[in-house]
This record gives sequence, C-alpha cells and structure tokens, in this order.
Amino acid sequence: MEKKVLTEEELQKLKKFQEKENEIIVALGQIAYQQENLDEQKDQIKQTKKEFDKMRADFAAELTKKYGDGLLNTETGEITPQK
Repeated sequence: MEKKVLTEEELQKLKKFQEKENEIIVALGQIAYQQENLDEQKDQIKQTKKEFDKMRADFAAELTKKYGDGLLNTETGEITPQK
C-alpha cells in the first residue's frame, strides 16, 4: 500500500487550525474565569444591598416611632403628618 502524505501547504493549514482552536479554548477559559469573579462580586454586592436595605428600614422605623407617620421632605427635613 502506497504511503500518502499531506502537502506542506495542507500541513501548515492544519497546524493553523489547531493553533486557532487552542486560542479559542484559552479565550473561553479566560471568560469562564472572569465570569466566576463577576459572580462572586455580584454575590457580595447582593449581600451589601441586603444589609443596606435592613439599615434603611430600621432607620425609617426609628423615625416613624419618633415622629409618627408622614411624608418627609428630604431637602428640608420637614415631616407632613399623614391623616
């Protein structure tokens, strides 16, 4: 049986395909790594938001207890009682 061999041009083209595939694999891995970091940051921000929401709600409850229900003008600090 006669041995068949790719031409140099075909072999180079095949090697370029392999190199490009490796570049794509590395790029996808980098994206996955970055996505993991972003997911962690998102989780941290969600936790910070929960803490912030609780602090704000606690402060609102404190103000309501002290001044009663009303509409607050955040520019002047004036509270208009609700009827």
